[in-house]
Amino acid sequence: MHYLFTALKKGRFWITPDPYHNDDNIQIGREVKISCQVEATPPEELTFSWLKNGRALRSSERMVITQTDPDISPGTTNLDIIDLKFTDFGTYTCVAALKGGGIPEISIDVNISSTTVPPNLTVPRGKSPLVTREGDTVELECLVSGKPKPIILWSRSDKEVPMPDGSMQMESYDGVLRIVNVSREMTGSYRCQTSQYNGFNVKPREAEVELIVQCE
Repeated sequence: MHYLFTALKKGRFWITPDPYHNDDNIQIGREVKISCQVEATPPEELTFSWLKNGRALRSSERMVITQTDPDISPGTTNLDIIDLKFTDFGTYTCVAALKGGGIPEISIDVNISSTTVPPNLTVPRGKSPLVTREGDTVELECLVSGKPKPIILWSRSDKEVPMPDGSMQMESYDGVLRIVNVSREMTGSYRCQTSQYNGFNVKPREAEVELIVQCE
């Protein structure tokens, strides 16, 4: 197959806590996995390297670097840290490049420290139900905490009903969903949910905001 162009885009990461413990925290003595993913064209030219605090990492018994089967999760590399130690805290960088070169690399920084914690999601007091009038602009808000802060996914609680823009799901980086020129049909319950992308690969946290649109 001949590609007319080459590209690297959509660099994302996620942190997977030790699967052998019930809580989602990162703790000394446990395992933690960092994964990063990019979209590459052509995919077979994609290469990855890992750095810690700017210095190259090599796969070892305690720092295991792998690349996921492209049929399962294309463009994905993993760094497994076995038996996490205090000295393992730092900034890990995943660098994606194409063998042929010619286009900039993508670097994704992931900080692992004692303050790296899974997300929490809440609706601010007084923000649900949210009452507005037709034609207004409204902002539905979910407060997201955690470090790193994940991408927030918004959808209708009735999964068969599309979002105001016609899609089934919308992304938000600050937890705010802005709707312009609201109509009566937009009345209903909206769900905000944490994504694994740029955050923790754990059971999603969810909350709901009720929107009531009144006639002018």
